[in-house]
Amino acid sequence: MSDLQCAARIVVVNPPGLSDVAWLASAIHLEKVQAVYAADDVPDTGPVETLADDLGVPSHLGHGDLHDGSEGFGELVDRHRGECIVVVRGGADTDPVMLLVDADGTTRVPIEGLT
Repeated sequence: MSDLQCAARIVVVNPPGLSDVAWLASAIHLEKVQAVYAADDVPDTGPVETLADDLGVPSHLGHGDLHDGSEGFGELVDRHRGECIVVVRGGADTDPVMLLVDADGTTRVPIEGLT
């Protein structure tokens, strides 16, 4: 069955990807990010708050488990259909990824400012 709602666009960043917050903010600013969320497993939320400030959007810290398939991740997808948000969660990847998430599943796509 096809999903009639717009997909949520989620930029996923792991803490190592926050080493240059100013560069990341400039690279994703065209995505019109609405908010930045940090999972409980993010050890230092300072760069998360800086990213949100640089993007001019609110930050939401300590937002629980935000890994794919978790209840917290699903709630963000439902809340931000048709919008773009940043999710910072534990992991070792240095490159952010864009996930398009709808009822049909999840698709990874390039981030315009990073290609």
